[in-house]
Amino acid sequence: MDARLGAVAMTAWLGLGACANVAAQTDATKAAVSACEAEVTDTVHQMRARDAQQIEFIAAKRVLVPTQDDEVGVKGEGRYRRAAGGSVSFSYSCAFNFKTGKTSGALFNELGQAPVSSAAWQPDLTKLSPQDCELAVATVLRDQHPKGGNLAFNSASRQLKPGADGRAVLFGHASMERGPGMRPSAVSYQCEVDDRSGRILRAQASLD
Repeated sequence: MDARLGAVAMTAWLGLGACANVAAQTDATKAAVSACEAEVTDTVHQMRARDAQQIEFIAAKRVLVPTQDDEVGVKGEGRYRRAAGGSVSFSYSCAFNFKTGKTSGALFNELGQAPVSSAAWQPDLTKLSPQDCELAVATVLRDQHPKGGNLAFNSASRQLKPGADGRAVLFGHASMERGPGMRPSAVSYQCEVDDRSGRILRAQASLD
């Protein structure tokens, strides 16, 4: 094959590979946005029942922020039309796990209005690290059960809720063997996190 033709063929092959990667990333982004906006829609309906109609999300306000290897935070703004007339604008945030295809921490806050229940709470997803929490939990379990092993965290079980004094609380489940050769036991854990810095303030864990 002529060297120039070979170079052209190689360039075309690399171009196709790059296009495939871009397409895959685009599909993953669409999946994250679609799942999070669906979850936020459900949250708005739950908090506002029949008063929230025709929910719309503003694409220009949407931001995706990687939070860890397998997750991305989706933030943005939207609006819904009230049954009695007029529209209400809101901001929202949500986390999407690419590996499990599931969402967590879907929250919304009506703009220009007083906070309503825990739905108005919006943590900074760029500062929260589930891995830091799990590392702290592993340390707690190691101290409680020195002979324990094979600790496995269930990332799909994570839940993020507001705590006291502006803190965030991350809940989850795991499994661990109490000792060599023993059947795995279920583990429940939670971490109190400084919402602004992401620092783990306290970790707790118990075997069910």
